[in-house]
Amino acid sequence: MTEAALTRSIKRALIDGLRENREAFRDLLAEVMEDIALAKAIREGEKTKRVSRTAVMKALARRK
Repeated sequence: MTEAALTRSIKRALIDGLRENREAFRDLLAEVMEDIALAKAIREGEKTKRVSRTAVMKALARRK
């Protein structure tokens, strides 16, 4: 089997798998997006100054 034929076979298998398992793929994609967003939030948070737990709890209490 040539490299091109192998590539086509793998692509076809992936496409067929995605079509048959749309919900599982959707769940996987959602998890990946959540992980990316969390990593971005952590990086951004590392750039800011620290805030006390008390200040956070007060801010959350005001939002209710």
